[in-house]
Amino acid sequence: MLEKLGEAQLDAIREVGNIGTGNAATALSMMLDKKVDISVPQVKVIPISKIPFLFEKPEEIVCAVKMELKEEMTGEIILIFEPKTVTIIGKALTGMEISDVTQLDEFTSSMLKEIGNIMCGSYVTALSGFTNLFINPEPPDLVVDMISAIISEISIPLALAGEENIMLIETLVKIEGIEEELTGYLLLVPSVDSLEKLLKALGM
Repeated sequence: MLEKLGEAQLDAIREVGNIGTGNAATALSMMLDKKVDISVPQVKVIPISKIPFLFEKPEEIVCAVKMELKEEMTGEIILIFEPKTVTIIGKALTGMEISDVTQLDEFTSSMLKEIGNIMCGSYVTALSGFTNLFINPEPPDLVVDMISAIISEISIPLALAGEENIMLIETLVKIEGIEEELTGYLLLVPSVDSLEKLLKALGM
């Protein structure tokens, strides 16, 4: 169904992303007490099976913040951090090196969850305003697992519904005092019913 999205619809989703990332940058700046710039998001519709290959290894352990969506749009929104990004954020927040993302301390886990909450929540708020759908996100969960395992879990219900594609929103985050740009991968995974509502709101 997502493969039907044309350039006009992708532009609309990109604009939603612009609004969401603008709000997220402001909130992150306040939380971190540093200037935060977030790039214009790239929006792609790609086969879900290709997501693991965006990373160095499909078996790579990543950190993902998942928020369940309820009310007029159901499904999930997921923000995936590469291990390198987690290491950089962790050092910026705590001053300590993170050698193993499976052994995060409680403070770093909470901060990653809050960063995911801000980025996912800002996008959901912008999407709700654009579509006039009431979307109620649940509190976020932090998942540390292989990227292939995370994707496998969300691909099963999509496959049962006959959907092979997923909406990927890729952003680059620049935090004051951190030399490298950080990549965030946002996946919007609406239920089949909600996907139909979304496409209708986008003029399809």
